[in-house]
Amino acid sequence: MDTTEQQYESALRRIEELLPLISDNTPSTDANAVELIEVSEIVREYEQKHFPIR
Repeated sequence: MDTTEQQYESALRRIEELLPLISDNTPSTDANAVELIEVSEIVREYEQKHFPIR
């Protein structure tokens, strides 16, 4: 599935919301930590496709 620009922008906003909720002591199984990893992957994939570093 290709990520749309709207999904990408939504993922960026969600990352901004999640970052203050997570610290170095947050377990990797915490729901917010898991979601952060998932939305970060959406951003990474979109940026690799649309903004490749060459």
